[in-house]
Amino acid sequence: MKRNLLFVSYRDGDFGQDLSYALDLAKMTEKGMAILLVNKKRLADKFEDMMTAVTFAEAGEQDTAIELMNATGVEDGLTGMLEKKCRESGMAASVYSALNDAVSSLRVFLKQNNSIDMILLSPSITENGDISSKELKRLLRTASRPIVTMTRQAAAVA
Repeated sequence: MKRNLLFVSYRDGDFGQDLSYALDLAKMTEKGMAILLVNKKRLADKFEDMMTAVTFAEAGEQDTAIELMNATGVEDGLTGMLEKKCRESGMAASVYSALNDAVSSLRVFLKQNNSIDMILLSPSITENGDISSKELKRLLRTASRPIVTMTRQAAAVA
């Protein structure tokens, strides 16, 4: 069984350079690729947003309801776009969606998938304190796999 690199990012993250780096790393280390898309919001918050959209739809405010549903990420075609981008770069990848936050989703995913050899956290996950150092340390202890965190370099001012 081929071992995989797991790239973890938010659904609304920037996939440009981050995904390219993850794909290059997977190729260099001769690993397969898996992508886990997580949510910033908890499931309960998303459910509330969806119920609000239903209320607007029932009241005849379809445009507002559609906006709210799009904001919750219910139907966005992101999975297909990421799979296509990976195929175009010569790397087949499996894309998974999670309902919970990054730490919870990663724990569950790793319990269910023993083919993951390394975890690569995108800058959208590690920036802005979305994962505290305490959560990251706990994740390091429970993951039993190398975890690599990515950062973006600040733009040089000329």
